[in-house]
Amino acid sequence: MVKISRYILVIIGIIVLSISIPKLFWTIFAKVPLVPVVYYSCILDDFVVVDSRRDKTEWYDADGKHYTHEEFETKLPLMFFRQLIADGTMPDTINGVYMDPSAINKASSYFRYTPVDLRAPVIQLWPMFESESDRVNLEMPPDYFRIKESMEFIVSETNKVDIEKSKLFTQALKDKGFVFPADIIAGIPTTRKSCDEGYFITDSDEQFFHVKMAKGRPVVNKINIPKGLGIVYIECVDIKSKEFYCYLFTRNNGVFVVLDEVYDLQRLPVEGFNPYLHSLKATCDLFNKTFTHVKDGEIRVTAVDDMYEVVGEYSTRWDTEFERNDGKLFKALFPFEIKLTIPESRFVNFYLRISPGFTWIIVNFITLIIAIVILLRRGYDIKRNIPDLILVAITGIYGLASVLIFPNKFRYNN
Repeated sequence: MVKISRYILVIIGIIVLSISIPKLFWTIFAKVPLVPVVYYSCILDDFVVVDSRRDKTEWYDADGKHYTHEEFETKLPLMFFRQLIADGTMPDTINGVYMDPSAINKASSYFRYTPVDLRAPVIQLWPMFESESDRVNLEMPPDYFRIKESMEFIVSETNKVDIEKSKLFTQALKDKGFVFPADIIAGIPTTRKSCDEGYFITDSDEQFFHVKMAKGRPVVNKINIPKGLGIVYIECVDIKSKEFYCYLFTRNNGVFVVLDEVYDLQRLPVEGFNPYLHSLKATCDLFNKTFTHVKDGEIRVTAVDDMYEVVGEYSTRWDTEFERNDGKLFKALFPFEIKLTIPESRFVNFYLRISPGFTWIIVNFITLIIAIVILLRRGYDIKRNIPDLILVAITGIYGLASVLIFPNKFRYNN
């Protein structure tokens, strides 16, 4: 019993140390690189960059020509139009189009996706707004819905199911071929939006639907999508131009937008995008849309026109975590680390990350020799401490510290 309890303590010690020591290491030594910000200029018909990686901010274009901050703003008149108007430097027309501030503002939108969005707590109850209330402002409904074996509306005041409303919406879904339960439900569950467009929902058969309420009645549209598209995440947006409803992220690395009213799927030019690992930024203006695909050590930027035809591409790289000096030192010292949180998830858990390469074997061998020397000096029988030595050989510094913190008091030589 003593042996078992001791090894439980040793293993717990290894886990605690593999969490705390790497965290302390990264706090002291980590030098996280700043990611450059890339835009597409309708003046240059090329990319311009804001770069703060060299301890100062630099503004330059794709050809390497540098600008002052004020010159840089003139290359992005659709982004800085308020400042340019105030300075009296805003052009009257660009590409033959009159620069109307209201039109510029209407066409502008920004969207950002990170893997955290995919791995985050999911809302269990959703408000179904009235999309044709004839009121200027949206109002919160008295009930919330969920979709399991049916679509249920639960009155918030009484916590009881509104049977009639539930039957009405459930039947409307069945009439369109919906297979219960729902897999993904996505919408904007707040009154802080210009209008209500309801929810985009996938069922258990990976079919895709648009569901909303108009005059108290269900409005259900089935959206045709390719079989096996594999939608894993939906992000609805409320953009002023009303060009599209939402972004779709799929398991086969495709990213799409669902165009307004016609429900056509427009694939975005972000090939190789992994929604579980990569980030995406979308910046739209009067002439172009720019998609910034960020993954470990690389940024890829693609600009398209109004017809989603590619008009320019830009990419740059930097050293990844284990290519930097701090990362090289870490993977030489530690065979692995355990994190309680990771950038790709909002859930607290035990996340094991193995150090790449095998340089840590040298350090593990040294710690094993140190463990043997300490055991001999303390008069321990090496043969009876084989399990301790195996732990040290596998876990390195963590194992050595743990077996020293919880020593074996019952295995001395006679």
